[in-house]
Amino acid sequence: MVTRILQFARKELCLKYCNKSLSLILFSQSLLLFKVLRTNRIDLAKASIVTTEKRFTQEAYSKHGFRKGMMSGAIQDTSSRWRRSIQEQGDSDVCADIIGPEWNMSKKKKSPCPTLVVWVPKKDGFTEFVKVNEKSKLEGGFSIAIFCHALHLLPYSVQPIFIPFVDDHGKSNGDYDQLVMHIENQTCEAVAGDITIRVNRAQYVDFTTPYLNSEVYVLAPAAHQWNQTLWTFFRPFTWRLWITIVAVCLLTGVALAILECREKNLSFSGPIYTQLIMVIWFPISAFFFHEGKIQNKCSKVVLVIWLSMIFIVIQIFTATLSSWLTLDQLRPLPPTFDNIGYQAGSFFKEHIAQKFNRSDKQLFPLKSIEEYKSALTNNRVSVIIDELPYIELFLAKYGSRYMKYGPINQESGIAFAFPLQSLLLREFSKAVIKVTESQIMMETKTKYLGFSNDTSQSNQTPPQSLDVQSFIGLFILMGTVIIAAIITSEISIMRRNKKVLPVTITSSTDF
Repeated sequence: MVTRILQFARKELCLKYCNKSLSLILFSQSLLLFKVLRTNRIDLAKASIVTTEKRFTQEAYSKHGFRKGMMSGAIQDTSSRWRRSIQEQGDSDVCADIIGPEWNMSKKKKSPCPTLVVWVPKKDGFTEFVKVNEKSKLEGGFSIAIFCHALHLLPYSVQPIFIPFVDDHGKSNGDYDQLVMHIENQTCEAVAGDITIRVNRAQYVDFTTPYLNSEVYVLAPAAHQWNQTLWTFFRPFTWRLWITIVAVCLLTGVALAILECREKNLSFSGPIYTQLIMVIWFPISAFFFHEGKIQNKCSKVVLVIWLSMIFIVIQIFTATLSSWLTLDQLRPLPPTFDNIGYQAGSFFKEHIAQKFNRSDKQLFPLKSIEEYKSALTNNRVSVIIDELPYIELFLAKYGSRYMKYGPINQESGIAFAFPLQSLLLREFSKAVIKVTESQIMMETKTKYLGFSNDTSQSNQTPPQSLDVQSFIGLFILMGTVIIAAIITSEISIMRRNKKVLPVTITSSTDF
């Protein structure tokens, strides 16, 4: 492409100025611009004019019979054609497809960069973030959508020109470090993609506010386990609740013993240990085995309330116990860290080699989610170390047999890159914050990544054991009924004892 542009420029200039000596000069100028094109720079007009002004003196212009303005205009015209030719290689309608009709709304504030050249990476995997097709055309992705939404929220209009960072064969032109360095010392250029903020990259560019967290996690195979033990039967209730239930049952037995003793019930007569056994056994035997006779009506009220309480407690206990017995949890298999996988093209290779003391033969670059799964399934790698967004993307698709644990390292986040001291950086960072705090972020995650911020691992959370607070109302009711029954019984007995029966005296007189 660069060669064709060079030929086009040389032909245009030679036709416009048919002078052999001038053509040689212009051809040398074209060679100089060719070097600029080899570095994929876009600001051709400025480079052409400035370089020409430096190389040609006023005497050189007068020698060939041309005015300086005429020469600059010719180069300006040719450079503008080159600019249009290169911009045709980019994509400018991606944001319009993402935002919709609102993208074309005009804004009154003057923009420091009416046109923004945006370089995007091309990856073989994880195209959910940035997707560039086989024809080196940008199709979209999560990172591009966030970038477009942020541009849309700027107080001025900026037209992006998305250009994939590829070579002449349509392959990636370098890693992310080279991509970031590509916009060094530029003006209206940026890098949009899943760019992790790193210290070495911050020497060449400024990063916006992160739009994704990037803690480092370990992805490992997992196995389903039924976490059952000898004490699972007691887990529905806490120990405090178990003790409280037993205490309430004993209190009920004591209340029944008091009520029946006041009515001279023979079942509670005898030694003290017999009475203690009846305190525990009487509520059960009286209802289920019909042993003993209840003589106090208030005892029947207490017994009915106690049985109602036991029925409610048993129902809740059964429901909670079923949750514990059917609990299916994923447990990570013991990782060995013998062979470690990482995302190809990322900065993890050196980090993993230093942290886990592994050689290059024990580190395996993986390009996509499918390669992640294949490597773990075939035991090619024992674990995979990557940033949280990529781990969550994998678990959203294959989470039933794998799980993450960590984080094992904290990164600064994933953001967009602008040249140092860019005039767009401040306003763009504010726009990114607005996007991440709005519903747009959740909708975009669901659309492109298939998960939300609360990505659920297929690992059930253990049910919560019920405590005393769950039954406090029931226990208060039971205590109130017992106290009321005892008071009522005592009042009834007192009234009965105070009742005086009339004495009738009959006398007979015998005559």
